[in-house]
Amino acid sequence: MHWLIIASALYFVYALVSKRLSTTAITGPMLFVAAGLALGTGGFDIVEAESTDQLITILLEATLAIVLFSDAAVINSTDWRREAFIPGRLLLIGLPLTIAVGLVVAALMFTDLSFWEAGIVAAILAPTDAALGQAVISNPRVPQRIRQGLATESGLNDGVALTAVLIFLAGAEESLTGGSLWNLLGFFGNEVVLAAIVGIGIGWFGGRALVAVHRKGWISPTWVQIGALALGAGAYSITDAVGASGFIAVWLAGLMVGRETRDRLNDVTAFSETLGTSLTMMSFVVFGAVLLGPAIENVTWTIVAFAVLSLTLVRMLPVAFAMVGSRLRPRTVTFLGWFGPRGLASMVLASLVVESSALPAADLIITIAMITVGLSVFAHGATSWAGSESYADWYEKSTRSAESDGDESAPTEGVPKRFQSPGTVKWEHSHGP
Repeated sequence: MHWLIIASALYFVYALVSKRLSTTAITGPMLFVAAGLALGTGGFDIVEAESTDQLITILLEATLAIVLFSDAAVINSTDWRREAFIPGRLLLIGLPLTIAVGLVVAALMFTDLSFWEAGIVAAILAPTDAALGQAVISNPRVPQRIRQGLATESGLNDGVALTAVLIFLAGAEESLTGGSLWNLLGFFGNEVVLAAIVGIGIGWFGGRALVAVHRKGWISPTWVQIGALALGAGAYSITDAVGASGFIAVWLAGLMVGRETRDRLNDVTAFSETLGTSLTMMSFVVFGAVLLGPAIENVTWTIVAFAVLSLTLVRMLPVAFAMVGSRLRPRTVTFLGWFGPRGLASMVLASLVVESSALPAADLIITIAMITVGLSVFAHGATSWAGSESYADWYEKSTRSAESDGDESAPTEGVPKRFQSPGTVKWEHSHGP
């Protein structure tokens, strides 16, 4: 109970200074992770990992499910040609290349890992978490197309990376048990195809139902928000119960709910976004106390070197390749490449490895993932505001000079409300830079 009292106090204190800190090198995730380290076995030993394993898994998985649902619901899937210019390249080209490069680097640096295990490491660390660089996403001086591209990438790549992790994990387990390719394909079909059917079906039907009862005046705005989140929870629970991927289902359910309610209902995801933000911060406390602390005790210089490479070249080179021919200038491409933080999704994907005790390299995989996420929390957090301001200064200067021939400022839809900085105006439906 002591840790709950401390966590409540941490929430309250951070709430008092959240707006002030939003324009500094100190971010909420940094503070909450540091608090977790202090509460864990390396600090005051208030939170014990062994006694809270199940609760931690529930917290992390519930948080990711809510974030996936709310992020997907705000994506305008009816205007892909205009909206998908940057995130489309990042997801269709950059993400697969990031996994491929990460696999090669992991296999070369950790020779004890099998092909499948190196792939697991790469896929776990492929998804980005825009919440760790919130100042970048919420700074209105940064061209909205760039902000939206990073936010959309973060909302979409969790599901893609999850699929890759499941494939590599199944491959590793099948290789240990002598399974065949057909078994692997069957696993993929069950995990992904069934999840897609459930998620799309529940989201489509539920979204239309919310619109229908709203037109009749049967539902209040508050219960629209709660009902929408209940659809996501239902999609996750049903799919998980039949052995498929709940995360893929909840993301697709959110996408369909957003599609069916857009321009018909207001603030459908307001409750889920607020709840997701709150649970994300609690997840960072748990991460520091239970996951990062023990990982630090087992860290090696090779793991640190890989973490640095994962956050730099493994991410930035594929992004640069993905943007070839995009008319984005080198400074913008570098900006997109650096601000790909690793966070909540990587924590949850690593938990899938914990559940698969058959992997001989499970402990090493988890340590690599946790050290990389921990480094990302502080490196990306410390540079998010200063980096976004520096980029904005360059962009504003370049637009006033002959250098302004890039394609950064095309109008686009805005970013999810949870990525807005505290106290700022709502620009999520505005246009222009």
